[in-house]
Amino acid sequence: MRAVPLLAAGLLLAGPLTPALAGSTTLYGNVTTERRADDFSDTTGTDWGLGLTHTFDNNVVVALAGKYYDTARTTDYRINVDGSLGYTHNFGAFALTFMAGAGQHFIESRRPENFPYYFFTGSLDIPITPQLTWTAVKLRYRNAFDNSNNYNTPEVATGISYWVSEHTAITLVVERDWTDGRPAYDGIELGFKQKF
Repeated sequence: MRAVPLLAAGLLLAGPLTPALAGSTTLYGNVTTERRADDFSDTTGTDWGLGLTHTFDNNVVVALAGKYYDTARTTDYRINVDGSLGYTHNFGAFALTFMAGAGQHFIESRRPENFPYYFFTGSLDIPITPQLTWTAVKLRYRNAFDNSNNYNTPEVATGISYWVSEHTAITLVVERDWTDGRPAYDGIELGFKQKF
């Protein structure tokens, strides 16, 4: 199971060997402030994310991502590293993207076990103007391969991307995360995208 992120990296490297050689690559980064679900004024942590996606001309998408979670008022931190494979289709008035992936969760806390996980995401993007895109909804289901790790952590989010140029955008996302059926936190994410 620990080799799953390496498999995803292999898919990224093998992608250009497929018949669909062209496409676009996007580098993105973000920072998220986590707020307690029942008290928005209480910060529970700060997350820093960095990722790379490539969309081929046949609409296949491969992605690699990492995220660092800094828990407020403690020295605890967590790191996720994952890879995913999916498909996107632009219908003109909107675009749908579906991804499936797996990764590794690294923990530095009272429970120092690291474990692999899997996830599925789906998103609906609606262009409002040539510069503004609304991600009307993004859904994620994520869980550990071993349920004893208690990593059933779904998420629902919505946000906007403002393209300051043809290749550069700034993003704003609001999200709600759950852990094992209970609201975990509300998040506000600020980020950027750079297309190549």
